[in-house]
Amino acid sequence: MKNKAQEIVSPAKLNLSLKVLKKLSNGYHLLSSHVIFINLFDRIFIKKSNANKVKIIGAYKDTLLKNGGDLLIHKTLKSFQSNGFTKDNFNVLLEKNIPISAGLGGGSSNSASIIRYFMSIGMKNKVSDVIELSKSFGADVPACLYSKPLLMEGIGEKLSFIHCNKKLNLGIAVINPKIQLSTKDVFKNFIVNKNKIQNDIRFLKISSLKTFSVISNIGNDLKDPALKIVPEIKSILIKLNKNKLCIGSGMSGSGPTCYGLFKSVTDAKTFELELKKLSSFQNFWIWSGGMFRQSNNKMFLPID
Repeated sequence: MKNKAQEIVSPAKLNLSLKVLKKLSNGYHLLSSHVIFINLFDRIFIKKSNANKVKIIGAYKDTLLKNGGDLLIHKTLKSFQSNGFTKDNFNVLLEKNIPISAGLGGGSSNSASIIRYFMSIGMKNKVSDVIELSKSFGADVPACLYSKPLLMEGIGEKLSFIHCNKKLNLGIAVINPKIQLSTKDVFKNFIVNKNKIQNDIRFLKISSLKTFSVISNIGNDLKDPALKIVPEIKSILIKLNKNKLCIGSGMSGSGPTCYGLFKSVTDAKTFELELKKLSSFQNFWIWSGGMFRQSNNKMFLPID
């Protein structure tokens, strides 16, 4: 079919750990974060058009529109046009399934999907240029380009892949109190403690589920400032930590989404069903599943 739309998935990101090491003079922060991607994703359908147009559908359509629409997709399209990577315009349909302002990197993953599309239509010889440009769209975008387990350092631009045992059936439960939390507001409440001993452990190989537990115990330096804005985070983490099946927990990114790690996807789904029966969690968004694996999804366009 002529000019058929290409379908691409944008998986959500989870920060299993997040250490804030230093604030730079330009306002950015030096970070260290172990990241995985999960089988929760937005879908993007893109094809050439007479003009740039982005239409939004999906569970979080209204929320995104109230927040000004997906401005990052527009920015990515315009940047690739103004930098001479393409002369075409594009029609984009975004199915929004990842909660907004939730610490799950949904917008960054959407931008990365657009970038991967451009690379699939003839820019594979410009990988270094494209990756350099991706840094201007946000700290999480370079990581989302790969959507593999990795360690983010610097301001997000320094990436080291984590070799993970593919036989591990890690189960993941993700809980959001349906409260949007601005990363900017969280950092306003954050103060770098120069006297605090920073954890510089770098895990680049995960051969057992126990390693996931150890990584989650590193913690998230943004949890306390996020708690001041969204106290519901505390009740979520308490519920996760009390569950006997849960082997690790934490807050992702700047919050307020929290995660629990389980020995299997079945255990994670069992926890999800139990949580949904509780009256105190009726208004919360809850998801469970496993890690995102590119090899199992033909819609994903990886960068070599």
